Amino acid sequence: MANSLEAYAVVLAGGSGTRFWPKSRIREPKQLCKIGSAEKTMIELTLDRLDGFIPPERRIIVTHHLQVQKTREIVGNKAAYYIAEPEAKNTAAALTLAALEVKQIAKTDKVVMFSFHADHVVDNTIKFQETLTHAKRLAEEEKLALLGIVPDSPATGYGYIEKGEPFLENGSFLVSSFKEKPDLETAKKYQKSGNYYWNSGIFTWRVDLFLHQMKEYLPRTLSALQSLQDQGGLFSEMPLKMLASVYETLQNIAIDHAVLELSDKTAVVKAHFKWKDVGSWDALDQCFESDSLGNLVYGKSELIDCKSCTIDSDGPLIAGLGLENMVIVAAKGAVLVCQKSRSEDVKKIVERLKSSDQAQLT
Repeated sequence: MANSLEAYAVVLAGGSGTRFWPKSRIREPKQLCKIGSAEKTMIELTLDRLDGFIPPERRIIVTHHLQVQKTREIVGNKAAYYIAEPEAKNTAAALTLAALEVKQIAKTDKVVMFSFHADHVVDNTIKFQETLTHAKRLAEEEKLALLGIVPDSPATGYGYIEKGEPFLENGSFLVSSFKEKPDLETAKKYQKSGNYYWNSGIFTWRVDLFLHQMKEYLPRTLSALQSLQDQGGLFSEMPLKMLASVYETLQNIAIDHAVLELSDKTAVVKAHFKWKDVGSWDALDQCFESDSLGNLVYGKSELIDCKSCTIDSDGPLIAGLGLENMVIVAAKGAVLVCQKSRSEDVKKIVERLKSSDQAQLT
């Protein structure tokens, strides 16, 4: 059966638009923005990486209903189906929604489904697709396959996968355990041991196996969405109110906690490419090359005696003097200035704006 099943791609493209404010907004979160040196938005780059591997007619995007229109405008014919979630309910609900959609489109559940996030940075498309091919083999062997990233630092912001016994070849293993985001000392031990991968959040499985696992571990979510689909057909064509009436009853839980950490069918394939999940402004210098002083500069700027700063402007000149470890962003009529160490707290500004007369800036 190896390499014989048709493959579909599901791209999870939601988000609140807070981490990369002011460039990202609720209706235009980071995957719909050009982040770093890219000439395309993050979601376009994500879909481009699939060219020659999974065609546009077998691509499904799951996004928030406030973002679906902008997503359609940007993506165009790079994907065929768009599912608008009434509210964010985490990845278990979104992936179940997508798996049932794939089954309906394909008219069979004997197909392979890949799940990607729309805001990841990958350095090598050829190696990326080679790794996906290995993952597809695992899926066809009835495994819930995860892509594991070899840690290049003792990162504390990622979950880790502990590899177990080898399975097939090409760096594939059964999963021994999942580890939550560790403290620094634990992360150093994980990296040194060579037995742990970062959990990339890129998954591959046969749709029939995934739905069976959902029936075992999260049956109410599966039952509710299956009943809704039996009534209304494709979720991508369903009225939002119809989906919302069921969606509000679903459990808010990640697929990792709901199924993957409980199942005995998980396997991991070693990724042969570099990967980053760009989480906030201070993480950009880990994903893109900075200048000799450690500065990342996008747009017009004039910097004197500045080190390790991230500067991004959509128009006005940004002038910096004697700055270090700062983030300065001018975008869409707002300016952010903060220390890099505080960039994770940008969401606090967004929350304050939402409750003020400046809510239109969020």
